[in-house]
Amino acid sequence: MGRVRPGGCVGGGVHRLRARGARERRRGRFGLRRCDAALAVLSWSCTVGGAAAALSTNFKLLFAGRAASYVGTYLAPIAVAFAILDLHGSATAVGLSFAAWTLAQVSMLAFGGVLGDRLPRRMVMIGSDVASTAVRTTMGLLLVTGHAHVWELIALQGAGGASVAFYNPAFYGLVREIVPTESLQRANGYLAIARYAAFPLGAATGGTIVATVGSGTALLFDGGTYAVSALLLSLVRVESIARPTASFLRELRDGWSAFVERQWVWLTCSWISLYFVLTYAPFFVLGPYIAKHSMGGAGTWGAVVTGEGTGALLGSVVGLKLRVNRPLLVVSAIFVPTSIQSVLLAFHASVYALAPAAALAGFGFACGSVVWDTAMQRTIPPDKLARVGAYGWMSAMVFLPAGYALAGPISSVVGMRGYLLFGAAWLLASTAVLVRLPAIRDFAYDETPEAVVVPA
Repeated sequence: MGRVRPGGCVGGGVHRLRARGARERRRGRFGLRRCDAALAVLSWSCTVGGAAAALSTNFKLLFAGRAASYVGTYLAPIAVAFAILDLHGSATAVGLSFAAWTLAQVSMLAFGGVLGDRLPRRMVMIGSDVASTAVRTTMGLLLVTGHAHVWELIALQGAGGASVAFYNPAFYGLVREIVPTESLQRANGYLAIARYAAFPLGAATGGTIVATVGSGTALLFDGGTYAVSALLLSLVRVESIARPTASFLRELRDGWSAFVERQWVWLTCSWISLYFVLTYAPFFVLGPYIAKHSMGGAGTWGAVVTGEGTGALLGSVVGLKLRVNRPLLVVSAIFVPTSIQSVLLAFHASVYALAPAAALAGFGFACGSVVWDTAMQRTIPPDKLARVGAYGWMSAMVFLPAGYALAGPISSVVGMRGYLLFGAAWLLASTAVLVRLPAIRDFAYDETPEAVVVPA
């Protein structure tokens, strides 16, 4: 997210705005090399991030903490999925655990956005990290002591999702507080690289720990990453700034108004919401089940997710360097290749085919996300950006819990293959419709880098 001059971008006709410029141990086929490669990538990103962010010590602390927590974030889905399956849970139970996380996050995002504007953002983030540490540590202890039940893991997933909802809006606001305007886009770029470098490392670490010592240990490790993040955040020093004095409900309403006024924002977020429920959720709910019963287990699925993360890392780098005139068309089109991984999983393709397809999907998702964030930061007023972003995340994820929860039951009726193929077909058809809508088709940057043309 970035900074732009306050002011509306809707009204009659076209408006021009001026932006304020920017290891699995080698068991079988996957292991040491993949994990070492991921670790090398993360180390590279941290080194480059710290150097290029000659920004400030505050940013380096934030960067390091965020990178650590990202490793745990991408480890957790593998650990939770196989923990539930090992407790004789079904694909439906796995889906419910993902749904609990997402539903809690979605329901609390708007409140997190407002608190991120009203309270010291660093303290909101530390509180979120402490809560996440407690949730993951509790899950890990229940598993390693043999006292875990599926319903407990699902409930704790919900608690974890709620805590994260308070972190993200405050995080974007804190970046703006500690990074100079002219360095903002560069800082966001390095944070994106850290995120997607942590993706393969977290997936490889998760597959390794689950396959060797179990899901409980993996979740204890995850809790430790949140603790590291909280510790580093406690060292960040931020000057006190004036906070809004309007009522909580008034700020909620103002943020919603700013969101719905921008048709291009809610149209894209609505499309992404359907993508999550019809294409994304079936792949990640049915994938671990298919991997466990037909493709070799956690190590194999870890390789697939690692491939997606590796592609996402490359996509984030390309996205930061990409210069586009019509960003919403790019965002729409670049999601299309994500349909390939669904088709290959539907036919239980070899991991040697599925992992590269997952890498392609990761590339498209990450590159599209960078382009989307840039469009947001060039057009949304700074004082509304956190709340518009929170409502955007809410609308994009609102149906994802249903997607997770229903993937198992629907696939039991229509078949896993049929459901995965439907998701791929929907993505192709919906993209063809989306790019024809004027609010998407006509959204363009002017030839000057500071200006943007936004359809009314």
